[in-house]
Amino acid sequence: MTVATGDILRVTATLVWTDGNINQNVFNAVVSGGGGPWADADIVADALAWVNNMFANFTTLLSDEIDGSQIQVYKWDSVGLDWDEVGSNAWTYNPNSVGEQLPRGVAALVTAQTTNPDVQGKKYLGGTTEGNVLDGLYNSTMLVAMLAFAADWITGFTGGTSGASWQPGVWSPTDQVLYNLVTSFTANAIAAYQRRRKRGIGA
Repeated sequence: MTVATGDILRVTATLVWTDGNINQNVFNAVVSGGGGPWADADIVADALAWVNNMFANFTTLLSDEIDGSQIQVYKWDSVGLDWDEVGSNAWTYNPNSVGEQLPRGVAALVTAQTTNPDVQGKKYLGGTTEGNVLDGLYNSTMLVAMLAFAADWITGFTGGTSGASWQPGVWSPTDQVLYNLVTSFTANAIAAYQRRRKRGIGA
């Protein structure tokens, strides 16, 4: 299997706590640009680089008890109406904050807008620590990191391995459409709480 122009991708980034509990975020993008089709391994390498770039903003802010585990890449099958696996790769990401971790459900929330006003992307970033909080709110260091994460998330890029163009977006399972992200995002100073969700659910 290869990835071609117009394919819609889903990238699942999995972090694992030392006790085995997991934390995941799902990212979507459409690939385009000259050339292609592109090898699965090259697309997976680009996805890994994208995830690394986003999460590098939090390396010193997340608990050293949570680490990157793997990224998995899928592409949308418009005939079968499901996601076909492109491939996966180990994710070496090691946050190093030694501060006391906040309760597991507590997460930093970053929200981004799309071309459809009714569809937003939300990323819940678990693993934050008590040192990130001042008077019940995330401090300025954390907010700067959240905004940098958001900017890296919404910005289109050219894959360093494949050479394909990536345009991030949000997949709507209701509409079965990828809505492109626009340059509008927020970082919530109030800590959010990430509820348990069914596997595979999350923008």
